[in-house]
Amino acid sequence: MAGVNIIHSDMVNYSDLTAHLSGDIDCHIFDTLPSTNDYLSSLAFSPRTQVCVAMQQTQGKGQYNRRWLSSKNNSILLSIRRVFSADVTLSGLSLVVGLALIETLKDYGINDLQLKWPNDVYHQDKKLAGILIENSLKNQMQSVVIGLGINVDVDIDCQTPWTDLRTISKNPINQFDLNKDLINKILQFCQIFADEGFVYFTRQWENVDYLHGKRLQYDDKKQTFLGLCCGVNAEGALLIKTKREIKRVYSSQFLSFPC
Repeated sequence: MAGVNIIHSDMVNYSDLTAHLSGDIDCHIFDTLPSTNDYLSSLAFSPRTQVCVAMQQTQGKGQYNRRWLSSKNNSILLSIRRVFSADVTLSGLSLVVGLALIETLKDYGINDLQLKWPNDVYHQDKKLAGILIENSLKNQMQSVVIGLGINVDVDIDCQTPWTDLRTISKNPINQFDLNKDLINKILQFCQIFADEGFVYFTRQWENVDYLHGKRLQYDDKKQTFLGLCCGVNAEGALLIKTKREIKRVYSSQFLSFPC
């Protein structure tokens, strides 16, 4: 039977979240937590899917040890730990999670969202959400933690232009409903990804690709090149067309827009 570990919050009541989720899932709900990703990563390995939701993160994590900024009770802050077979290539997983987010928000009347490879959700050139994937190998299985942060009604000091659901949605959004819908959709897409690979989602990606046709620069000190983004390959790697060839990029760490 699925379990739930609840630390009371006086804002959103997640006490029956488990009953609204599909499958055998352990839920862990906190008012305040340093990091939902770190919490799930600290748990003993389990083949069961585990979910962690927090009202506030004091040490929220972004890509490459950057901080994820949020305000209490005004953000969606959740992580999912799911096991994948060791032979599943995970390079396109963050893209699939982003697609699940976009599909979910469409049901709330929110459109015109795009995905900035590999892990950011944008609305009209402003960042709405971010995704962080962390994985480890356990007994020939990949234990993957999927972290998701969505701005709902925030006031943050951030250099990156940002937006939130309050700004772009025409209607109020119930955070409980959004959390459970996101979790169910992400897990549904994860199963398809495990069975079919990223190639199943390539058409969907093409329709929301924020970087397509944009000029990009790559510089990791070993190689430097400029080119136009021309999509992703069947594994979710970014493709950049230079004057001589099409380059594959697997990390955004050394990627930027040229001045």
